[in-house]
Amino acid sequence: MDIIQRNLFRLLRSGAFGTQEQIEPMSAFKWERLYQIAMLHDVIPYAYQGITNCRPQFFMRLTDKQELTWKRANEEITAHQTEEEEDTFLRADTLTNPVLNSQLQNILDDELSDMTTRQVLLQLIRVVRHILNEGMPIRQLLELGLLLHQHGKKVDFDQLRQWIKKLRLTQMCQLEGECLILLFGFHAEDLPFVSDHQSKRTSQIAQELLEFTNTRSHDWYFSQDADSIFVHNSNSSAMFSHVRRSSRYFRYYPSEGLTNFFASFVHSLSHIEE
Repeated sequence: MDIIQRNLFRLLRSGAFGTQEQIEPMSAFKWERLYQIAMLHDVIPYAYQGITNCRPQFFMRLTDKQELTWKRANEEITAHQTEEEEDTFLRADTLTNPVLNSQLQNILDDELSDMTTRQVLLQLIRVVRHILNEGMPIRQLLELGLLLHQHGKKVDFDQLRQWIKKLRLTQMCQLEGECLILLFGFHAEDLPFVSDHQSKRTSQIAQELLEFTNTRSHDWYFSQDADSIFVHNSNSSAMFSHVRRSSRYFRYYPSEGLTNFFASFVHSLSHIEE
């Protein structure tokens, strides 16, 4: 993880969880790059709060122009904040595998189950959908951490583990938990659904996912010009990146990974003009 990514996660930990973080010195160019990454991942409000918390530090150096850019972006995003997904295909209340989706709907329809526990399950699935389709979902992973941090004592973890096992999410949830530990400073005891046997490859996997997030799922959708009969792909490199990611992380969720790939392909075709 390079210095820009390290400082970004320091700001996010400080801004979201109020931790004490020490910022490493960076050039104005690298601070500009950090801003671009924060914008790409839609974490400006959390990072800006981190900047506010860390401002007294000697190495927390932004130019006046950068300070103004951060402030305006934070104000604009906060004023128009919404909980809607950027793509309806990434909805957490639906899985692409019909058998697993049926089981998920039964869980969500059970009004006797704990609401907070269901919210955690949905946030776990939301992170999974983004990993399979877009790479490292920093905002969604951070929001999972906030949910556990704020309401973890209310969660029925025995029930949650049963749901995770039923939906075959064990390996994916293990990966999510290990990423929370690696990137956001969580401890294993904060995440009862995480096994004690943590992978030594988590750091490498997290870096791979961060690199994959140079593209979004909609970048490779098929489209058709209004005055043409020809169909084209908006970003062929994004499409191949999606194929590589689907195959690489297939082993973490094979029952959903295959159907997700074909469902995303079909979804991309829906953007073609009739």
